[in-house]
Amino acid sequence: MRPVPDRYSFGLPERNNDGWFRLGNLAMTTSTILVAAGVASMFLYAIDKSTFVRLQFDPDAVRSGELWRLATWPIPNPPTRIWVVLTLAFFWLVGNMVEDVLGRVRFTTLIGIVTIVPAGLVSLLEPASFPTIPEMGLSLLLTVVFVVFAAENPNAPSWFGIPVWVIAAVFIGINILAVVGDRLWGTLIMTLLAIAIALATIRQWGFAERLDFIPQIGRPSSSPPRRGARAKRSTGRSSRRGGGGRVVEGPWSAPAPPSRQPADA
Repeated sequence: MRPVPDRYSFGLPERNNDGWFRLGNLAMTTSTILVAAGVASMFLYAIDKSTFVRLQFDPDAVRSGELWRLATWPIPNPPTRIWVVLTLAFFWLVGNMVEDVLGRVRFTTLIGIVTIVPAGLVSLLEPASFPTIPEMGLSLLLTVVFVVFAAENPNAPSWFGIPVWVIAAVFIGINILAVVGDRLWGTLIMTLLAIAIALATIRQWGFAERLDFIPQIGRPSSSPPRRGARAKRSTGRSSRRGGGGRVVEGPWSAPAPPSRQPADA
């Protein structure tokens, strides 16, 4: 694993992950597989919309026994708005950056946890008191991986040199205001749970060191963080390259996760 550089160019991420397998020159990382599934779902929408809808998260349907919806809801991405294409593109970009840092196994584990656990907990809530819009697509997962990126690299510059953590905070705030305005308390809880679980999980793995208010279970508070190992790896890479590490000039532009919309009838 390697730390993310402080600056980026907005474009193809530098590959440090060969993925689970390769299709020609394309590394099939978890992020790439999810985006490919999202693109395929657009064709499913055109071929059989009823099957497409059965993949989305619907608490009532889950309570009726359709448990697969807890895991499949990121797949269906309806080709009804241009924002869907932008969501897929930004998820591929940011997701691969985060996957490079966490490693493919941990990143896949993280995606599985934030996909299933919040949806499962929301399904246990009283529907009348905690209304929830049908959740689908990669918008929520994009928000999560962007928050993880910002937690690990809070001072990475974005638009006009604004630290990326500020952009992440603004996006989360806008999403919360929209959901609260619609009184979608179940959706609000699912969003906050996904973010909180993601941050708590990466803290257990030794990332997001600045979030020291999140306890690391099983690790004494006096234990030194990963900085030593990270610096050692950075020094090793620099010596092998014959000098200081290369910095890609930026600034890195932060994506705006599109607002999630209810499924079409």
